[in-house]
Amino acid sequence: MTTIYLIRHGQKHRHAGNPSLTEVGINQAKQTGKYLSQFPISKIISSPTKRTIETAKNIAEVMNLEYSSDKNLIERMDWTDSNVTRSEFLQEWIKATNNRDYIPKYGDSSKDTGKRVSQLINKITDSHVVLVTHSGAIFDYLRNIFGDEKLSDLRKQYDEGEDYQMQNCAINKIVIDDKPMLVFLNFVEHLSELSE
Repeated sequence: MTTIYLIRHGQKHRHAGNPSLTEVGINQAKQTGKYLSQFPISKIISSPTKRTIETAKNIAEVMNLEYSSDKNLIERMDWTDSNVTRSEFLQEWIKATNNRDYIPKYGDSSKDTGKRVSQLINKITDSHVVLVTHSGAIFDYLRNIFGDEKLSDLRKQYDEGEDYQMQNCAINKIVIDDKPMLVFLNFVEHLSELSE
């Protein structure tokens, strides 16, 4: 039996490129590490972006563990080009959310992102592992495994269209035995300050 703690990164600076965590995001990561210390976690793996690595580093320091990164945890799409407006980026994001086979201009389809995360999880042999990644990658994995109905409470309407909302440093706990079981979804009771 394997328990996976899928953690969204902490609050980041809002700009194109590879943004780092804000002070709030660093505190969220430390609080997450403190909460996770109650579990027998042996490994922390993050996506290779600044915000996820900084989140993993702060969690790992609190837990006195090492961490590594894996490209299978990268986000479905990342707003890396400052010539692309936030609105243009979000339009592609929403298209990829609503049509899971759609390959956006700036990344992978929702289904393929979920498959990447699954490939990494399927290789894990430790019993308790933290994966620090992005809300899109987490939802893409969860949608592949559990379907949309189980996640419907987190589906929200925005100006650009419908999308899923997950808080920064939210914990999503999945126990994998004969079949996966979702124990926590968007769990944030360990945080003193919430942000999206």
